[in-house]
Amino acid sequence: MLDRRTETPRKPDHSPDAPVSGVARFAMLAPFATRSFRFQWPADLLTSWAFEMETIILAWYVLVETGSVLWLTAFGALQYLGTLIAPVYGVVGDRLGHKSLLLGMRAAYAVFAATLLTFALLGAVTPMVVLIVATLMGLVRPSDLGVRSALIAETMPARTLISALSVSRTTTDSARVAGALLGASIFTFFGLVPAYVIITSFYVIGTLLMLGDTAPLRRYRRKCISCLS
Repeated sequence: MLDRRTETPRKPDHSPDAPVSGVARFAMLAPFATRSFRFQWPADLLTSWAFEMETIILAWYVLVETGSVLWLTAFGALQYLGTLIAPVYGVVGDRLGHKSLLLGMRAAYAVFAATLLTFALLGAVTPMVVLIVATLMGLVRPSDLGVRSALIAETMPARTLISALSVSRTTTDSARVAGALLGASIFTFFGLVPAYVIITSFYVIGTLLMLGDTAPLRRYRRKCISCLS
């Protein structure tokens, strides 16, 4: 490319504000030029879908089995129990890194879902078991959105940060429609066990995808080594 005034080759602009080429030219697709986002976005999507599927299925189960709106209300309240300890997650994220924290949270979801799936396979699911699992899940789930946003802010370049946060929001919005419909349909036609096989699979795949990029873990490891030296 030639400069119009001097007719000499123009040096490429490598500054942070330089225009990007290829896929990154499209605002919606620009965040996917960053490797970490290509792994985090599908992980967030599957997790959000599993959240909505699990919520509607378990709420339906509690209402049908107990016939009590009071127990259904208690189940709904337990989903947000973790808001009381949300500041603790902020401290842990600063200490261990948001990547490590989110990875641990996603692994916890998979364990909780696998536990309930095991009870379902054994025919031992009761409303009390559901409420206990909901309590454990409720201690972790409310902080998921904040931690995933913090990880995006940590890993994305400044020029694509807003686009990344906007695209990330689609994971939650789509789950409220498609995830809820999928969960209700599977539970209605196939029952609790097949539905929870899919939910558990979503959580497991979401956890594995979080292992796709280890850059934040490496940065934290170097920081720890520098602190000890």
